[in-house]
Amino acid sequence: MGSSPKIDRSKWHKPTYLGHDDERATHYEGIACRCKRCGVPFVFSAESQKHAFEFERRYPGWLPTLCTTCGEEWNFLKQEILKFEHQWESNRTGLASDKNFLNSWLVSLKNAQEYGQNDYNSRISMLIKATENT
Repeated sequence: MGSSPKIDRSKWHKPTYLGHDDERATHYEGIACRCKRCGVPFVFSAESQKHAFEFERRYPGWLPTLCTTCGEEWNFLKQEILKFEHQWESNRTGLASDKNFLNSWLVSLKNAQEYGQNDYNSRISMLIKATENT
């Protein structure tokens, strides 16, 4: 186990987490996962776990749901959605009648659902109504 990173539970968000952690474990080990978007199996590496739990301070027991490729695609799409949101906030009146803008934003939000992101439903409804009225 010498090549796997050592666990430092003092850096965990909840150092006394009682989930699937084996208190006797001294080093992280890879965990087999499956991407919820594309279905490809991948490994949540020991190094990635150390980073997630000790530096990002994710809750111990958290597992990634997307493979690296889908995760990168989701991050790109998320940035695209944020750009639409910022544009909307700065020029709502002008963009409310811009069918191309509304449709592009709608497509991005619908694509987000492929990545398990369903928290955009109210925006999707708003955009569907707005595109029907333009």
